[in-house]
Amino acid sequence: MVDSARLSLHVPEPAVRPGGQPDFSNVKIAKAGSVPRPEVDVASEDIRDLAYSIIRVLNREGEAVGPRAGSLSDEALLTGLRDMMKLRAFDARMLMAQRQGKTSFYMQHLGEEAVSCAFRKALEKGDMNFPTYRQAGLLIADNYPMVEMMNQIYSNESDPLRGRQLPIMYSSKEHGFFTISGNLATQYVQAVGWAMASAIKNDSRIAAAWIGDGSTAESDFHSALVFASTYKAPVILNIVNNQWAISTFQGIARGGSGTFAARGLGFGIPALRVDGNDYLAVHAVAYWAAERARRNLGPTLIEYVTYRVGAHSTSDDPSAYRPKTESEARPLGDPVLRLKKHLIVKGAWSEERHVQAEAEIMDEVIEAQRQQRRMARCMPAAGLRCATFSRASMPRCRRISAASGRRRGTDMARMTMIEAVRSAMDVSMARDDNVVVFGEDVGYFGGVFRSTQGLQAKYGRTRCFDTPISESGIVGTAIGMAAYGLKPCVEIQFADYMYPAYDQLTQEAARIRYRSNGDFTCPIVVRMPTGGGIFGGQTHSQSPEALFTHVCGLKVIVPSNPYDAKGLLIAAIEDPDPVMFLEPKRLYNGPFDGHHERPVTPWSKHDLGEVPDGHYTIPIGKAEVRRVGSAVTVVAYGTMVHVALAAAEDAGIDAEVIDLRSLLPLDLDTIVKSVSKTGRCVVVHEATLTSGFGAEVVALVQEHCFYHLEAPVVRVAGWDTPYPHAQEWDYFPGPGRVGRALAEVMEA
Repeated sequence: MVDSARLSLHVPEPAVRPGGQPDFSNVKIAKAGSVPRPEVDVASEDIRDLAYSIIRVLNREGEAVGPRAGSLSDEALLTGLRDMMKLRAFDARMLMAQRQGKTSFYMQHLGEEAVSCAFRKALEKGDMNFPTYRQAGLLIADNYPMVEMMNQIYSNESDPLRGRQLPIMYSSKEHGFFTISGNLATQYVQAVGWAMASAIKNDSRIAAAWIGDGSTAESDFHSALVFASTYKAPVILNIVNNQWAISTFQGIARGGSGTFAARGLGFGIPALRVDGNDYLAVHAVAYWAAERARRNLGPTLIEYVTYRVGAHSTSDDPSAYRPKTESEARPLGDPVLRLKKHLIVKGAWSEERHVQAEAEIMDEVIEAQRQQRRMARCMPAAGLRCATFSRASMPRCRRISAASGRRRGTDMARMTMIEAVRSAMDVSMARDDNVVVFGEDVGYFGGVFRSTQGLQAKYGRTRCFDTPISESGIVGTAIGMAAYGLKPCVEIQFADYMYPAYDQLTQEAARIRYRSNGDFTCPIVVRMPTGGGIFGGQTHSQSPEALFTHVCGLKVIVPSNPYDAKGLLIAAIEDPDPVMFLEPKRLYNGPFDGHHERPVTPWSKHDLGEVPDGHYTIPIGKAEVRRVGSAVTVVAYGTMVHVALAAAEDAGIDAEVIDLRSLLPLDLDTIVKSVSKTGRCVVVHEATLTSGFGAEVVALVQEHCFYHLEAPVVRVAGWDTPYPHAQEWDYFPGPGRVGRALAEVMEA
C-alpha cells in the first residue's frame, strides 16, 4: 500500500476580498475583431474555441473592427445609446425612490445595460423572452411605457399586475416578456418549451432564455440544455455572467468547466462568449443566434461577460464581500461610455449632445414619475383572491347544485380505466390540434402502463413523443408550451417521481395566471399513476395528493372508475388552468376493493366500465354519491371508494359513500348535505394519516356540520411510514380497518 497525503476539500475563493487590491492582469481578453464570425449553419464542434474566447467589436480607441463591424447604422447605434441611458436613468430614480421609502425593493442594471438593450434589437415582434430580474432593458428597448413599469414597482392602482408581484417582476405578452418568477432557473426550461411549441406549429417565432451565472448550477438549467439539444428547439440560451451571485463569486457555480459557455459543448450546442459591455458585439452575436434559430438549426448558448457594478438588490451591500474599487478595475469598461466613444469617433455624436441627451432622458424619466404619482398609492385588496383561477373556472370549495348525471346512448363501450384514459386523450387530440402528449416512454412504446398506446402512430411524433428522464424538464417545457398556446397533457411515470418537478408545478404553473394578472395562463394537465396495491414499494406506491391541494392555483382530480376517468380527463384538458390528474393504478384493470385474497372483477363486468366512445365531460368539482345511506357518511376518493363500498357491505351498515372525484375544487355541498343527514362521518384515504387530505375534510365537516354530529369524525388512512413492500396489506387501508372505523362511530 502506497502512503499518500490525507484528502482535503477544495473550496474556491475569489482572488481578492475587501481591503485588497483588484488585479485582472491575468484575465485573457481577445483582441477586438480577432474572433472569426462563423457561418450560421456551422457545426457546433467546429467552433468549440468560441466558448473560451471573448467576441469583441469595439477596440480601446472606440473603433468597430473585425467581421462583425458595420452591421448597425448610426441611427440604430444612437437608439441603442439612448436605450441604455434611459435604463440607467430609470434605475437611478427608482433606486432613489426605494431609499425614500416609496417602494419596498429594487434591483438595478448598472454596468449590464448593453446585454438586454442590444439583445432586444436582434429579435422580431412575436418572439418571447423568458427573463430573470435584471433584463428590464428588453422592455425599455421595445418602448414599453416607463409609467407602466413604475406602476408595477409602486404597486399602485394602475399596476398592470394588481399588486401581486415584487417590484421589478414585470410581465408583458405584447412585448414578448414572460412573467418574471422569483425562482431561479425555472424560466430557462420554460423558454425551451415555448420554442418547441413554435416548432410544433411550424411558426417562425423564437424564444430566448435568460439566467445569471450563479443559477446555472440549478438542475433546471441542465434540463433546459438537454431538451433544447434533443429537440433542436429554436431558442437562444443566454447566460449573463456578471461575476457575482449576490456575495458568491462566479467560480463557485462555474466549477471546472473553464467558462459558462463551455457548458453547452457537452450537449452539442454551439456556444459563444461575448463582451457583454460591447453593444455592437452583443447585437451581432444575438442576431447570429436568432438567425440560426429561425433557420431551424437549433439552439445557441451565449455567455455575456459583464460586471454587476451595483449591489445585487437594495437589500445587499457589496462592500461586505468585494473591494469597492473592483468595478473600476474591471477591464471591459462601461457599456454606455464605450458606445458613446464609438459614436464620437464616427462623428455621429459629441460630448455636448451627450450631456444634452442625459438631461432630456432624465426629464423623461421624471415626467413618468410625475404621472405615476397621480395614481393612488396603494393597491386595494379587493379581488386579489379571485385571480388564482380563470373566471370561467371553479374556485375552491365551490357550491354546486347541478347533478353531474351520466351520458348514455348507443355509442357506449366497455373500457378499463387505462383504455378510458387513452380514449380521453385520443378524443381531445382529434378535437384540438393544440393538444400535445409527452413524457417518459409515452411515444412509440405507449407508456409503461400503455395509456398512450397508438397515439403517436395516429397523430405523429410532434404531438405524442418521448422525453428525457427529467420530470422538471417535462413540466417546465409544458409550462412554456402552454404560454405559447398549446394544451400539454404530460405524464409523470409514477406519482413518486414528481418531486423534482414540484418547484415547476407549485411555484410556476400554479401561479402564472395570478402573478401575471391573467396576461399569461397555464392550461396543462399532469397525469400520474398514484397509490399502492401493486407491491411497488416505497418509490412506486405513494399518494402525494395533499402536497398539491395545499397549493393555490392547482386543481386536483382523482377518479375511481373508467367513466369518470375519461370525462374528467377531457374536462381537465379543456380547462384553462393547471390540473393534477392522479390515476389510482390499482384501479387500472378493475374495481379493487381491498379484498386482495379475492379475484378482482374486471371493469367489463362493472356498470362504471361502460364508457361513451366519443366526447363528454364531467364537471370538475362535483362529487358523486356512490351508495345512499342514512347511518353514517363515508368520504373517499380513488381506490378507497371501492374499499369503502366493500366495508359498508361487509359490516351491514347503512352507510352513504361519497366519491369526491375532485379534491380541489371540492364539492362541499354534497359532503355537508350528507353529514347533516347522517350525523356521523368517516374519511378514508390511502395516503399517510398526518396532514393527509382527510384532515382538510374533517376540518370542513367540523366547521359546517358541528351541531349535526353525533360522534367524532374518524379518519382511516395509511400509516405514518414509507410504503412498505413486504407489509403491503398491513399498510393498505383495507375494508377491515374501514369496517372497524364504521363500527366505532356507530357505537359512539
